[in-house]
Amino acid sequence: MKKLCERFFLYIYVLTAALFLPVLLCVIFVGSNMEYAANLKLATLLPNSVLLVIALMGAVLWLVLMRRLKMELTPGRNLIVNGVLLLLFAVLFFVNVRVAREIAFGLPWDIMVTRKIAHTIVERPLGYEYYYSMYPNNIPIIYLLSRLYRWAKEMGNYPYVFDFIWLQVNCALISLGGYFCCLTVKKLTGNVSATALGFLVYLALAGISPWKIAPYTDTYGMVFPIFCFYFYVCFRQADRVWKKYVYFALSLAGGMIGGYIKTSVYIVVIAIFGVEIIGLLRDFRKNWKFFLPGAFLVIFLAWGEGVYTDYIIDEIGLEYNEEIEGSWHHYFLMGLNEETTGSYYSPDIALFGKYETSKSARNAEEWRLAMERLKERGVFGTLYFWLRKMVMTFNDGTFGWGCEVWIQDQYPEELAGNTALTEKLRSIFWPNSAGTGRYYTFCQLAWVFCMLGIPGVFLCRKEEREKYAVLVVGFLGVFLYQLLFEARSRYLFVFLPVLIVISVCGMQQYTFMITGTGIFGGRRKKTERI
Repeated sequence: MKKLCERFFLYIYVLTAALFLPVLLCVIFVGSNMEYAANLKLATLLPNSVLLVIALMGAVLWLVLMRRLKMELTPGRNLIVNGVLLLLFAVLFFVNVRVAREIAFGLPWDIMVTRKIAHTIVERPLGYEYYYSMYPNNIPIIYLLSRLYRWAKEMGNYPYVFDFIWLQVNCALISLGGYFCCLTVKKLTGNVSATALGFLVYLALAGISPWKIAPYTDTYGMVFPIFCFYFYVCFRQADRVWKKYVYFALSLAGGMIGGYIKTSVYIVVIAIFGVEIIGLLRDFRKNWKFFLPGAFLVIFLAWGEGVYTDYIIDEIGLEYNEEIEGSWHHYFLMGLNEETTGSYYSPDIALFGKYETSKSARNAEEWRLAMERLKERGVFGTLYFWLRKMVMTFNDGTFGWGCEVWIQDQYPEELAGNTALTEKLRSIFWPNSAGTGRYYTFCQLAWVFCMLGIPGVFLCRKEEREKYAVLVVGFLGVFLYQLLFEARSRYLFVFLPVLIVISVCGMQQYTFMITGTGIFGGRRKKTERI
């Protein structure tokens, strides 16, 4: 059974590599020339192939520094690194709050609706809202935003417009997500240089991202997947039983809370149980005492989320219509449309109006239409469609900011400083401004660098496959989620801290290969647990 489990891990690694590598190659060498929705193609100053050369130069430089410095963690260094990370992410929070003040504006589509409804809830019962019967997964975020808004109003001396508290929380969550990202890198690699690289990549892709001004599930949920994975790594490395129980409970609770805010985050919980089931098959006597309590905890939290949702619906006065609730059939159908290459498609949304009194009839119709689309394309046509769809998803280092965002409305002028700094920041981050091309190119460069590291994890030694298994299975889950259902680059943002961890761990595997201590070399020393 042990050999069977090890073989299963190998199959997972091979499958994930086989799915991701063609997408990565197409992103780099084809990029926006791939045939997918034109409005979702990011405009950069340099093509991805040129950015690849620059990213490779940066990767080689870091690999050389990694080899020369050999900054392995010791207990003393560990405390210093933790303190430095806390300071850096605290500074990032205050910087982001200042930047958010200068660049804030109202965003379109779901974010606009969410803001509007959060304001309404504070003033009066909601009544019948068609949108939130269709998408009940957004009920927790509107309730959370309404609570924050009311809290800001009740402070009495809150210094900004009350909406700004949403952006301040966003800034805090971005810093918190980065902190746990770096802690996870540190836990897995035991190396100061790798942790520093994790910080720099996170700063480039998430830390300075203008998505901080979007009070929505993508940003509010981003801390939870990395929180879940970090405590799972702590669980795997803990040397005492009581610590294992605490860490496992924290991990699962983080994943379930995150899934309540952003449904796709449940993927990380599924990934953890997938890995734990393999461990259960390999050694039932040793692992059942963690698996079963964890399963009961998840069931309890799922029940609690349902009860709490009912409480929220009642408190905000929402008249909820279960018959128009969107099911997985809807997202599967939308993910197969050719016109937008599997992203939002209004004719598919129109089915809600046609079948608003029968959810089962709509599900059946959506399934029928989905099968028609698959049949029309055939096997090879479907595979090519999915390739184009995933290139669309991964070919955007701004995660949709450069394609999906426009200024819906303005924040009050007194929020910003209205100085030269305001003009400079807006020229970088506001859509269609003078500096956006340079900023988008910088983001794309950082994202190409990040993606280059991901395949490195697939090259880890046999004895380390279990160590990285939960990250690989989680990445596979995120990939398949985007592949099969409605896809957008923005949906990757909530998992960005986890993707950065995978990338940095992959970069470390490249260093082991170069030094002859990796998959093609001899055995390397086991790093001390910190």
